[in-house]
Amino acid sequence: MIDLLLWPLLTCCVLAGIHAYFGYFVLNRGILFIDLAMAQWAALGYLVAHFFHVDSPVSSFIIAFLFTILAALILIALKPLISDDKQEAVIGVLYLTGITVAVSVVSLTGMEGHHFHEMLSGQLLFVTPLEAIVTTILYGVISIILFNVHQIIANQHHLLSLFLFYGLFGFIVTSSVKLVGLLLVFSYLVLPILTVSSFKLSFKRQLFTSYGVSVLSSVCGLFLSFFLNLPPSIAIILCLILTWVISLGLLKARTP
Repeated sequence: MIDLLLWPLLTCCVLAGIHAYFGYFVLNRGILFIDLAMAQWAALGYLVAHFFHVDSPVSSFIIAFLFTILAALILIALKPLISDDKQEAVIGVLYLTGITVAVSVVSLTGMEGHHFHEMLSGQLLFVTPLEAIVTTILYGVISIILFNVHQIIANQHHLLSLFLFYGLFGFIVTSSVKLVGLLLVFSYLVLPILTVSSFKLSFKRQLFTSYGVSVLSSVCGLFLSFFLNLPPSIAIILCLILTWVISLGLLKARTP
Protein backbone atom coordinates (compact mmCIF):
# COMPACT_ATOMS: atom_id res chain seq x y z
CA MET A 1 0.00 0.00 0.00
CA ILE A 2 2.82 2.40 0.87
CA ASP A 3 4.44 1.81 -2.52
CA LEU A 4 1.13 2.52 -4.25
CA LEU A 5 0.51 5.79 -2.38
CA LEU A 6 4.09 7.11 -2.22
CA TRP A 7 4.18 9.02 -5.51
CA PRO A 8 0.62 10.38 -5.24
CA LEU A 9 1.47 11.61 -1.73
CA LEU A 10 4.68 13.29 -2.92
CA THR A 11 2.69 14.97 -5.69
CA CYS A 12 0.09 16.19 -3.20
CA CYS A 13 2.76 17.60 -0.87
CA VAL A 14 4.37 19.52 -3.73
CA LEU A 15 1.04 20.85 -5.03
CA ALA A 16 -0.07 21.85 -1.53
CA GLY A 17 2.90 24.15 -1.00
CA ILE A 18 2.62 26.18 -4.18
CA HIS A 19 -1.16 26.44 -3.93
CA ALA A 20 -0.93 27.69 -0.35
CA TYR A 21 1.03 30.68 -1.65
CA PHE A 22 -1.38 31.52 -4.44
CA GLY A 23 -4.36 30.78 -2.18
CA TYR A 24 -3.32 33.57 0.17
CA PHE A 25 -3.53 36.17 -2.61
CA VAL A 26 -6.68 34.70 -4.13
CA LEU A 27 -8.49 34.86 -0.79
CA ASN A 28 -7.30 38.36 0.11
CA ARG A 29 -8.10 39.76 -3.34
CA GLY A 30 -11.58 38.26 -3.29
CA ILE A 31 -11.12 36.24 -6.48
CA LEU A 32 -11.81 32.77 -5.11
CA PHE A 33 -13.05 31.35 -8.38
CA ILE A 34 -10.00 32.37 -10.40
CA ASP A 35 -8.56 28.91 -9.85
CA LEU A 36 -11.67 27.18 -11.17
CA ALA A 37 -11.70 29.46 -14.19
CA MET A 38 -8.00 29.04 -15.01
CA ALA A 39 -8.07 25.30 -14.35
CA GLN A 40 -11.12 24.94 -16.55
CA TRP A 41 -9.40 26.73 -19.42
CA ALA A 42 -6.33 24.54 -18.94
CA ALA A 43 -8.57 21.45 -19.06
CA LEU A 44 -10.20 22.84 -22.20
CA GLY A 45 -6.75 23.17 -23.74
CA TYR A 46 -5.99 19.53 -22.98
CA LEU A 47 -9.31 18.50 -24.56
CA VAL A 48 -8.52 20.51 -27.67
CA ALA A 49 -5.07 18.93 -27.85
CA HIS A 50 -6.65 15.48 -27.60
CA PHE A 51 -9.18 16.39 -30.29
CA PHE A 52 -6.34 17.27 -32.70
CA HIS A 53 -4.52 14.02 -31.76
CA VAL A 54 -1.59 15.76 -30.07
CA ASP A 55 0.24 12.83 -28.47
CA SER A 56 3.27 14.63 -27.05
CA PRO A 57 2.81 15.50 -23.34
CA VAL A 58 4.95 18.62 -23.82
CA SER A 59 2.88 19.81 -26.78
CA SER A 60 -0.36 19.13 -24.89
CA PHE A 61 0.96 21.11 -21.94
CA ILE A 62 1.91 24.06 -24.16
CA ILE A 63 -1.55 24.14 -25.75
CA ALA A 64 -3.25 23.98 -22.35
CA PHE A 65 -0.95 26.68 -20.97
CA LEU A 66 -1.75 28.95 -23.92
CA PHE A 67 -5.44 28.57 -23.08
CA THR A 68 -4.77 29.74 -19.51
CA ILE A 69 -2.76 32.68 -20.85
CA LEU A 70 -5.70 33.57 -23.09
CA ALA A 71 -8.00 33.51 -20.05
CA ALA A 72 -5.52 35.67 -18.11
CA LEU A 73 -5.29 38.21 -20.92
CA ILE A 74 -9.08 38.44 -21.03
CA LEU A 75 -9.18 39.18 -17.30
CA ILE A 76 -6.39 41.77 -17.54
CA ALA A 77 -8.08 43.46 -20.50
CA LEU A 78 -11.41 43.62 -18.67
CA LYS A 79 -10.03 44.85 -15.34
CA PRO A 80 -10.10 48.60 -16.25
CA LEU A 81 -13.69 48.20 -17.44
CA ILE A 82 -15.20 46.65 -14.32
CA SER A 83 -15.30 47.63 -10.67
CA ASP A 84 -13.67 45.47 -8.00
CA ASP A 85 -17.02 44.29 -6.66
CA LYS A 86 -17.88 42.79 -10.06
CA GLN A 87 -14.60 41.00 -10.82
CA GLU A 88 -15.76 37.76 -9.18
CA ALA A 89 -18.82 37.76 -11.44
CA VAL A 90 -16.61 38.20 -14.52
CA ILE A 91 -14.39 35.34 -13.36
CA GLY A 92 -17.53 33.23 -12.97
CA VAL A 93 -18.53 34.03 -16.54
CA LEU A 94 -15.03 33.08 -17.70
CA TYR A 95 -15.36 29.74 -15.90
CA LEU A 96 -18.83 29.20 -17.34
CA THR A 97 -17.51 29.89 -20.83
CA GLY A 98 -14.65 27.43 -20.40
CA ILE A 99 -16.77 24.56 -19.09
CA THR A 100 -19.52 25.17 -21.67
CA VAL A 101 -17.04 25.00 -24.54
CA ALA A 102 -15.39 21.92 -22.97
CA VAL A 103 -18.73 20.09 -22.70
CA SER A 104 -19.51 21.11 -26.28
CA VAL A 105 -16.18 19.72 -27.50
CA VAL A 106 -16.80 16.42 -25.71
CA SER A 107 -20.38 16.19 -27.05
CA LEU A 108 -19.82 17.30 -30.64
CA THR A 109 -16.67 15.23 -31.21
CA GLY A 110 -17.96 12.01 -29.67
CA MET A 111 -15.24 11.80 -27.02
CA GLU A 112 -15.86 9.26 -24.29
CA GLY A 113 -17.19 10.48 -20.99
CA HIS A 114 -14.00 9.52 -19.15
CA HIS A 115 -12.28 12.60 -20.63
CA PHE A 116 -14.73 14.83 -18.76
CA HIS A 117 -14.31 12.75 -15.61
CA GLU A 118 -10.51 13.08 -15.82
CA MET A 119 -10.91 16.82 -16.25
CA LEU A 120 -12.70 17.00 -12.89
CA SER A 121 -10.95 14.29 -10.83
CA GLY A 122 -7.60 13.76 -12.55
CA GLN A 123 -5.53 10.58 -12.29
CA LEU A 124 -3.80 11.04 -8.95
CA LEU A 125 -3.56 7.33 -8.14
CA PHE A 126 -1.72 6.70 -11.40
CA VAL A 127 0.92 9.42 -11.08
CA THR A 128 4.24 7.95 -12.24
CA PRO A 129 7.59 8.47 -10.46
CA LEU A 130 8.77 10.54 -13.43
CA GLU A 131 5.71 12.82 -13.26
CA ALA A 132 6.15 13.28 -9.50
CA ILE A 133 9.86 14.09 -9.80
CA VAL A 134 9.40 16.47 -12.75
CA THR A 135 6.58 18.23 -10.88
CA THR A 136 8.78 18.60 -7.80
CA ILE A 137 11.62 20.14 -9.83
CA LEU A 138 9.25 22.37 -11.81
CA TYR A 139 7.47 23.72 -8.73
CA GLY A 140 10.81 24.19 -6.98
CA VAL A 141 11.91 26.49 -9.82
CA ILE A 142 8.58 28.35 -9.69
CA SER A 143 8.97 28.77 -5.91
CA ILE A 144 12.39 30.39 -6.42
CA ILE A 145 10.87 32.76 -8.97
CA LEU A 146 8.03 33.61 -6.59
CA PHE A 147 10.50 34.36 -3.81
CA ASN A 148 12.28 36.88 -6.03
CA VAL A 149 9.15 38.59 -7.43
CA HIS A 150 7.00 38.44 -4.29
CA GLN A 151 6.96 42.23 -3.79
CA ILE A 152 5.83 42.78 -7.37
CA ILE A 153 3.05 40.20 -7.11
CA ALA A 154 1.89 41.71 -3.81
CA ASN A 155 1.17 45.00 -5.65
CA GLN A 156 -2.10 43.98 -7.26
CA HIS A 157 -2.70 47.39 -8.89
CA HIS A 158 0.33 47.16 -11.19
CA LEU A 159 -0.07 45.60 -14.67
CA LEU A 160 3.25 43.77 -14.32
CA SER A 161 1.97 42.32 -11.05
CA LEU A 162 -1.18 41.05 -12.73
CA PHE A 163 0.74 39.55 -15.63
CA LEU A 164 3.22 37.77 -13.32
CA PHE A 165 0.47 36.54 -11.01
CA TYR A 166 -1.79 35.20 -13.75
CA GLY A 167 1.11 33.87 -15.84
CA LEU A 168 2.78 31.90 -13.03
CA PHE A 169 -0.57 30.87 -11.63
CA GLY A 170 -1.69 29.66 -15.06
CA PHE A 171 1.52 27.65 -15.43
CA ILE A 172 0.98 25.95 -12.07
CA VAL A 173 -2.68 25.25 -12.75
CA THR A 174 -1.95 23.82 -16.20
CA SER A 175 0.46 21.33 -14.66
CA SER A 176 -1.59 20.40 -11.59
CA VAL A 177 -5.00 20.01 -13.25
CA LYS A 178 -3.62 17.22 -15.44
CA LEU A 179 -2.38 15.35 -12.38
CA VAL A 180 -5.15 15.76 -9.81
CA GLY A 181 -8.11 17.29 -11.63
CA LEU A 182 -9.93 20.59 -11.47
CA LEU A 183 -11.78 19.95 -8.20
CA LEU A 184 -8.72 19.13 -6.08
CA VAL A 185 -6.74 22.01 -7.57
CA PHE A 186 -9.50 24.39 -6.47
CA SER A 187 -9.69 22.72 -3.04
CA TYR A 188 -5.93 23.03 -2.43
CA LEU A 189 -6.10 26.69 -3.36
CA VAL A 190 -9.07 27.73 -1.23
CA LEU A 191 -9.81 25.36 1.65
CA PRO A 192 -6.46 25.29 3.55
CA ILE A 193 -5.96 29.07 3.53
CA LEU A 194 -9.66 29.55 4.39
CA THR A 195 -9.19 27.17 7.32
CA VAL A 196 -6.38 29.23 8.88
CA SER A 197 -7.28 32.76 7.76
CA SER A 198 -9.66 33.45 10.66
CA PHE A 199 -6.96 32.87 13.29
CA LYS A 200 -5.22 36.20 12.55
CA LEU A 201 -1.82 34.74 11.75
CA SER A 202 1.01 36.48 9.92
CA PHE A 203 1.59 35.88 6.21
CA LYS A 204 4.35 33.31 6.78
CA ARG A 205 2.48 31.49 9.54
CA GLN A 206 -0.63 31.31 7.36
CA LEU A 207 1.43 29.77 4.56
CA PHE A 208 3.08 27.16 6.78
CA THR A 209 -0.11 26.33 8.66
CA SER A 210 -2.22 26.00 5.50
CA TYR A 211 0.51 23.81 4.02
CA GLY A 212 0.33 21.59 7.09
CA VAL A 213 -3.45 21.38 6.74
CA SER A 214 -3.06 20.35 3.09
CA VAL A 215 -0.46 17.67 3.81
CA LEU A 216 -2.39 16.21 6.75
CA SER A 217 -5.61 16.13 4.71
CA SER A 218 -3.76 14.55 1.79
CA VAL A 219 -2.34 11.75 3.94
CA CYS A 220 -5.72 11.05 5.55
CA GLY A 221 -7.51 11.29 2.20
CA LEU A 222 -5.17 8.88 0.41
CA PHE A 223 -5.50 6.26 3.13
CA LEU A 224 -9.27 6.81 3.23
CA SER A 225 -9.47 6.31 -0.53
CA PHE A 226 -7.52 3.06 -0.25
CA PHE A 227 -9.73 1.54 2.45
CA LEU A 228 -13.10 2.85 1.18
CA ASN A 229 -12.35 2.51 -2.53
CA LEU A 230 -13.01 6.21 -3.16
CA PRO A 231 -11.30 8.28 -5.87
CA PRO A 232 -8.24 9.75 -4.09
CA SER A 233 -8.95 13.33 -5.18
CA ILE A 234 -12.48 13.15 -3.81
CA ALA A 235 -11.31 11.61 -0.52
CA ILE A 236 -8.73 14.38 -0.04
CA ILE A 237 -11.35 17.05 -0.75
CA LEU A 238 -13.64 15.52 1.88
CA CYS A 239 -10.78 15.63 4.42
CA LEU A 240 -10.03 19.27 3.54
CA ILE A 241 -13.68 20.16 4.06
CA LEU A 242 -13.74 18.30 7.39
CA THR A 243 -10.63 20.18 8.52
CA TRP A 244 -12.28 23.49 7.64
CA VAL A 245 -15.41 22.52 9.62
CA ILE A 246 -13.25 21.59 12.61
CA SER A 247 -11.50 24.98 12.39
CA LEU A 248 -14.88 26.70 12.51
CA GLY A 249 -15.68 24.73 15.66
CA LEU A 250 -12.37 25.77 17.25
CA LEU A 251 -12.99 29.37 16.28
CA LYS A 252 -16.45 29.22 17.80
CA ALA A 253 -15.04 27.74 21.01
CA ARG A 254 -12.52 30.59 21.28
CA THR A 255 -15.16 33.27 20.82
CA PRO A 256 -16.55 34.51 24.16
